[in-house]
Amino acid sequence: MVKVIDIEEFLKLQNDDKLPVIDVRSPIEYNHAHIPNAHNVYLFSDDERKDVGTIYKQIGRKEAVLRGLEYVSVRMTDILKSIDNISKEYNSNNKILLHCFRGGMRSESVGWLCSSYGYDVYLLRGGYKRYRNYVLGSFNKDYRIYLLTGRTGSGKTLILNKLKSLGYNVVDLEKIAKHKGSAFGWINEGEQPTQEQFENNISYELSKYDTNSIIWIEDESLLIGKRAIPKDLFNRMQSAEKIIYLDIPKECRAQYITDTYGKYSIDDLKESIIKIRKRLGGERMKESLELLDNGKIYECVLNMLYYYDKAYRLSINEDNLVTIECKDNNIDDIVKLIINRI
Repeated sequence: MVKVIDIEEFLKLQNDDKLPVIDVRSPIEYNHAHIPNAHNVYLFSDDERKDVGTIYKQIGRKEAVLRGLEYVSVRMTDILKSIDNISKEYNSNNKILLHCFRGGMRSESVGWLCSSYGYDVYLLRGGYKRYRNYVLGSFNKDYRIYLLTGRTGSGKTLILNKLKSLGYNVVDLEKIAKHKGSAFGWINEGEQPTQEQFENNISYELSKYDTNSIIWIEDESLLIGKRAIPKDLFNRMQSAEKIIYLDIPKECRAQYITDTYGKYSIDDLKESIIKIRKRLGGERMKESLELLDNGKIYECVLNMLYYYDKAYRLSINEDNLVTIECKDNNIDDIVKLIINRI
């Protein structure tokens, strides 16, 4: 059985019924961006896809189909074996979700193959392109956002993690972006996802909560590393239902940053400081690097916080502001203060 379904039903079957998603696009398409948790079982390799596309444009459809069949005929068994191995990881009762880019020949071909083999196949109408339209539209919803803000080094991510462990709804944008936001935020995080994948992953996290639920998000600049928060979501963050501001002493914040990043390579720390030399100013950058060279990481961070604190702006509607005054950065104590105030 092959059934073509819309994106809403497709994602419901993925999330609620835990059906596997099979992405039959080429590896380069999949690696650029894909539906979260989808598995790539490509119909054509990157070179094969390019070749078939060239033949289609230069010669015609029939010739392109014949060339495609040449490539696919030797891979049909491998395609089915790959899908079998994926399906075994799910309690799917031989049901799979399947898509290509536009919902055309690639997904239809693999869908026919899998159906002939005994699978119930659900094809995504409009393919990945339709999914991307869904993702971009998802940022327009009226989310109820509680925004956690505070100066650099306030431990906002740890606080959100603690709230999540207590059952609160949290979307961790820095985790999704693989960047902690500050000058040192790239260290030990690996390569950031593409912008498109970043957006897909945010949409996936938001989809876990309905618009009546309160979602906790950390206050961020538009850019997290090199990845931009979708503007519609960013604008909603700026008009959050509540803004929880953490007022934590500078010395405590400097110690938190030192504990977090002091264990990493001095060369990486230096590189991070040099990257923001225009904002720090030549003299303060020089002072920071000298302190780092002398092993005085805490003093270096304290020196840099002068810039960060000066650059920090709390431009919000004070009617929505909840200020949490903290004597130190004890996460458990801060979370208790927050819960008691909201």
